[in-house]
Amino acid sequence: MEAFAEFVRENVNQFEALRILLKRPQDWNPEVLSKLRHDLRANDYDEKRLRTAHEKVYRKQLADVISMIKHAADQQAPLLTAQERVTKAVEELQAFHSFTPEQQKWLGFIAEHLKENLSISEQDLDYQPVFAQRGGLARARKIFGKELSPLIDRLNYTLVAA
Repeated sequence: MEAFAEFVRENVNQFEALRILLKRPQDWNPEVLSKLRHDLRANDYDEKRLRTAHEKVYRKQLADVISMIKHAADQQAPLLTAQERVTKAVEELQAFHSFTPEQQKWLGFIAEHLKENLSISEQDLDYQPVFAQRGGLARARKIFGKELSPLIDRLNYTLVAA
């Protein structure tokens, strides 16, 4: 765990994905998450092994990759599961917005997607079955209107800013 923490602290400015996660959460998106996972694997920090180590050392089952990195950079940062992280982000969003019942239903679909993927893009709304079978991006745009893009940006930001 110490070696991982050292890796994160020493490489935050070397790896764009680490820098975004730790310093520019407004730029978080699925491509950044993919690059982050690639960078970790390329440096012998497999996500599954990191999760197992966190479970043994910190007694936290299923810590998400965002938490593991944020905790490595700052020991005071909480270790969260993907479920906890997504619930927190969606609750924060709901605290500042009023949603129609149909929008609430779609937020539920989005939350389920986020628990597995820790980020979302408008393209996901067309390609992921949970959305595609319900009308995809076109349907989401009809339901959320011009608020769709800001909503996605806000969710991505909130997922990593917390």
